[in-house]
Amino acid sequence: MSVGFENDSLKADNKRANQLARRYIGGMAYPTVALLLVSYSGLATTLFLFSEGLLPTLPAIAFFAVFTYFSYTPLHEAVHGNIHGGNEKLRWINDLSGYLGGQLIAVSFMSHRFEHFDHHRNTNVADKDPDYLISQFSNGFVHSITVALRFLSLQNLYLVKKYWPKISVRQKVIYCCEVALMFVWRLVLVVWLVGKGSSVFSALAIVLLGYFIGAYFTVYWFAYRPHHPYKRVARYENSASLILPRSLRHLEWFWLGQNLHSIHHLFPRVPFYRYHALHREIESTLRLHGTPIIGMFDRSPR
Repeated sequence: MSVGFENDSLKADNKRANQLARRYIGGMAYPTVALLLVSYSGLATTLFLFSEGLLPTLPAIAFFAVFTYFSYTPLHEAVHGNIHGGNEKLRWINDLSGYLGGQLIAVSFMSHRFEHFDHHRNTNVADKDPDYLISQFSNGFVHSITVALRFLSLQNLYLVKKYWPKISVRQKVIYCCEVALMFVWRLVLVVWLVGKGSSVFSALAIVLLGYFIGAYFTVYWFAYRPHHPYKRVARYENSASLILPRSLRHLEWFWLGQNLHSIHHLFPRVPFYRYHALHREIESTLRLHGTPIIGMFDRSPR
């Protein structure tokens, strides 16, 4: 995508930012693979402890939500091809991570690749950006619940609605297997928990409510807040850097870098665990180009 700037200073700063970003691209993304392993092992441990009566229902729901949320980042990184570091012999690790992450967050890796790239190509453009649906979160919390459900459904149906005639039979088969498996393993999990002595209500609460809380958190912080109020479309302006209060900086890791969503949209091939380092290096450029750098909670300029 070509980008035009109105003066030589902006052009020079943009060139410098691109050169710096290249230093952060490439190499096997071991932290991303580790995060995927943490997501699966944490979820398995949570379910085991609950099934043995060692973990109450509410904490189990909370842990299920956290590990569901963690699982989106490996899926997202795999969509951008950031896990195998450009080594085509290791692409299978990238794609496997995408499929596995997609199962926990209940988003098809095959479908999300099409949807997410359309989001990047048309960020904040009302009739072209598929993520624009999330702008309706501003209509209130209760409404946002239905919007989140519609958005999660869109992630899986996007491929069918927009690209189905254009993709291969192999891609269609993989997609169908992905979606079917999402339902099958959750049903098996509920049956297993009930068989271990859990009530149907508790089993469904953990598997469904725990999932939705994690997915909702992901949609809110990774899709809605960085783009709100969905007015800017310029490359440096369409996503924000959300800065935590100094007293809460020790909790910043929980956002997995996505509070600096501006870095991702500018340089999507940079892995999530390098966003902060790159942000520090090019912050002056971001400010010069009008990137929103604002408080995470009060949205005041920082």
